[in-house]
Amino acid sequence: MTRTLFLSLWLSAAGLGVASEEWIVGNSVFGQHSYIEYIPGDLPLVIAVPHGGHEEPVMMPRRVDGVTDSDANTQELARTIAAVVHAQTGRHAHLIISRLHRNRLDPNREITEAAQGNPVAEQAWREHHGFIEQACADAVRRHGVAFLIDLHGHGHKDLRVELGYLHSALDLADCTEALNEPSYAKSGSLEFIMARSQLSYVELLHGPLSLGAMLENEGFLATPSPRLPVPNEPFFRGGYTIARHCDPAQRVTGVQIEANRPRLRDTPANRLAFAHALVRALDPYLITHLGIGIDGRRLSETRAPTPPDSAPQQTTPQPAQ
Repeated sequence: MTRTLFLSLWLSAAGLGVASEEWIVGNSVFGQHSYIEYIPGDLPLVIAVPHGGHEEPVMMPRRVDGVTDSDANTQELARTIAAVVHAQTGRHAHLIISRLHRNRLDPNREITEAAQGNPVAEQAWREHHGFIEQACADAVRRHGVAFLIDLHGHGHKDLRVELGYLHSALDLADCTEALNEPSYAKSGSLEFIMARSQLSYVELLHGPLSLGAMLENEGFLATPSPRLPVPNEPFFRGGYTIARHCDPAQRVTGVQIEANRPRLRDTPANRLAFAHALVRALDPYLITHLGIGIDGRRLSETRAPTPPDSAPQQTTPQPAQ
């Protein structure tokens, strides 16, 4: 069941707020014109999809500046991930989807470039980020932390999952001593984790307990990871959404995930295989670094994982379990 919710938004001294009625976990609510969809969850996982929309309303002119290509099948991939989470846990991740084509709105940019002066697009932009703020705040209220994934798709020739922590490939090529300086963690999206971790920042980025390592252990090549700590260019470092919402003061951390299309986003079977692999990787990752599992269980209720001796370097996805 879905419901349409017409939202009023306002700017206050504390930032963007969203006026809402009572929401039901797992049921969609929508912004004006149904351009932005939010499915409230009850887990610490928040997934946003800014470039997977298909709608091209005539009332909204095409954007003339910036990138306008969509990230094919990312909306479908996010819904598959959310479905796998629900099937395995009985609970829901928070899911925020821009249903607009990127040639109408780019929520992963600041509002001027994103909406290019169109008031309807600006309203949708505020709704998109307002829903993310609502989702993160609810996750923190329930679990003490929110883990945000901003989900994208890349078309680079290297078939790997790119993990953007707000560090460029050039940054990641810096020496270990430099990367372990506090300033690097403060400039990235893992600052909240780093402040509570016994690992070095380099280990968080591409050590055996990094998200890249855990994804490769599930059969999907990823970078940064122990196999490829410094990504080959081109590489997406993470953008506006992660920089805006990953705030240690708000207890929000996360990553921009850029998924390759061949053998991952291209077919329903491949999307399902990756969804299972991502959930299997996220569970030990969240337990290790945030003390909470993908299903919301606390660290005291389970054993923290130990790193594998080496992550397998597979080039094709494992079949869905």
